[in-house]
Amino acid sequence: MGVTVTSTPRWRLAAYAYALVLGCVTSYFLLGIPIQLSDSFANLLQIQGTPVSQVFVHELRGGGYLRPLLQVQLKIVYDLARGDYFEWYRGIQALQVIVALLLSVHLLRIRTATEAAVVPVCLAILLGIHTFTGTVREAFPINTFLTLVLCCLAAACLSQSRGGRIVDLLSVLLLVFSLLTLETGLLVWVVFVAAYLLRYPGTSRRAAIACTAIVAAYVLVRFLVLRVGTPGLTERSSGFGFSTLEPGELVARFGANPLPFYAYNVASAALGLLFAEPRGGVWVFGALQPWHVINILSSALTTILIGYYIAQRFVAWRRNEITDNDRLVLLFLAVLPANAFLCFAYSKEVIMSPAGVFYALAAFVAFRHLLVAPPAWWSSSRGAAAAVLITVVAAGWSVRLVGIHYVLRSTAGTVRTEWAFVDDWQERNRITIASPERRRLKQTLYDDAIWRRPEPPRVALRWADRVFDTQ
Repeated sequence: MGVTVTSTPRWRLAAYAYALVLGCVTSYFLLGIPIQLSDSFANLLQIQGTPVSQVFVHELRGGGYLRPLLQVQLKIVYDLARGDYFEWYRGIQALQVIVALLLSVHLLRIRTATEAAVVPVCLAILLGIHTFTGTVREAFPINTFLTLVLCCLAAACLSQSRGGRIVDLLSVLLLVFSLLTLETGLLVWVVFVAAYLLRYPGTSRRAAIACTAIVAAYVLVRFLVLRVGTPGLTERSSGFGFSTLEPGELVARFGANPLPFYAYNVASAALGLLFAEPRGGVWVFGALQPWHVINILSSALTTILIGYYIAQRFVAWRRNEITDNDRLVLLFLAVLPANAFLCFAYSKEVIMSPAGVFYALAAFVAFRHLLVAPPAWWSSSRGAAAAVLITVVAAGWSVRLVGIHYVLRSTAGTVRTEWAFVDDWQERNRITIASPERRRLKQTLYDDAIWRRPEPPRVALRWADRVFDTQ
């Protein structure tokens, strides 16, 4: 029998409270990491002494990328910080994590104790999945992949609203902001179009048409007017098969016909999200570590549970009987292939972070379904085995959730070590620090990393690197 509990607001408030506490805990670990040297310092040097308008215009000529608002965001925060760079940049990233968890809970529309009980598993998947790790482990110094996760969640929340002209306007503005921040901003359009087709009340026909027209204009301006293409084979190394190929190797193997390479990237991105393999386009070869087993089993079993839910509801979907929970799963099915397609140029796990968040929401629906509307065999011995299976899956994601915090604490020490050799890094990258403003920036970030913010204590566990995913 299913668990029947009267709907009451307190369970929704309990879910929000849990998301807030978990977000604050994660933010505490995140705030132990100084602003990183590699990407963050170099990006800040580029925007120094340049007006916002010039930053925007310069980024319109981005070669294989069109991300003018990415640098504009860095510049605006840089000017607002007035030297307090750590507080502003890391503070924004910590706030984004909290907001992402709260928006996710909002989308779940918790009503009962049973649903509230599934929320911790859902959020463990959201934070613990490997596609989300890059949104908190790295910063540039604003992690725009995390920004796009928020944009996709905000798009879904707008679609769930009652709609109206204000919602339509906000939808259009959100899409424009997303497209000009990162190429994966196209996923915001995917969310809106899918929401319209699924008859979400907040996405009107005029909003769907307007968003589609904006995407068409974006494509035309990008490729025909600004002539900004897509990343080529020479941009960076990428995983293929059981190894990582350098740009020269990619050109030698796929230069004449890159389509097989692109198809491999799309397929590996989708499979990597669903089954935790391959990672960055590279399949595990050789002895498996415990964290490999935990990741693969927890992801594969969760995917099977989502697949079971889809199979159970497919006949109802064909009859056009779609519930709110169905819509969350169908949104995931819409975002997954679109997100994977955007990985065609190269494999990078964090690019799949939006699909990873919707995967967590779909997993919530699948877990909830087994508890609220269990199949007939649930009370049999097979049902007991299924209950044990669900417990094992939840335990696996709990390990991965703890692992992300372990990784953040480890990253805190790694970043400080990099700053200790900032002069060597500067020489290797042929970066000149001549102006007083550049010297002040370097000294401020160095002092933050080495002196002002001591490395937080780490728990030395011999087994941790074998159990937790530190890749």
